[in-house]
This record gives sequence, C-alpha cells and structure tokens, in this order.
Amino acid sequence: MAKDAKKSKDAAEAADKPAEAPRQPADPRLKYVKKFHGRFLPRGPLRDRHTALFARWNSGEDHGGVTVEELRSLYEDWRASRQKGPKKPATA
Repeated sequence: MAKDAKKSKDAAEAADKPAEAPRQPADPRLKYVKKFHGRFLPRGPLRDRHTALFARWNSGEDHGGVTVEELRSLYEDWRASRQKGPKKPATA
C-alpha cells in the first residue's frame, strides 16, 4: 500500500507544477560554426572569407545577419580544398 500512496503523491505533485514552455529549436547556424572551432585555415581567399564572416558573427546579438547558406558554402569550399588529388598509378 505504501507504494500506491507514494505513486499517487508523486502524480499529485506533478499535476501541481506548471507545464514548462516548449524548448526553442537550436539555431541551425551553430552546426556550421562549431565545425570551424579550433580549425586552421591557410592564408588565402578561404581564410579571408572566414575572417569576414566571423567578424560579422561576433558583431552583435543577431550575429550580423550571417546566414546558414553563407556558413555552409564556406564549410563546403573548405572541405573541397582539403581533398587530396587522385592517386597516380603505380609504375612497375
């Protein structure tokens, strides 16, 4: 019987608590911002784009109007620049 009383008490306490507001969805831009954290970009146009983009990102509360498309484009270009070329066939 003690278990039933405890369950009903817990249910009553849960009913007394106000329902929490639904959680806000995560900012989709953060997915790409995190991918650049601690990364090294060599000198060149990609580093210049990265510097300009993150200067805007750090400029204020609304992150300077940086869009997901801008971040995705920079990330995809950076990944493409890191791809190795095709292997040369072995000569025997």
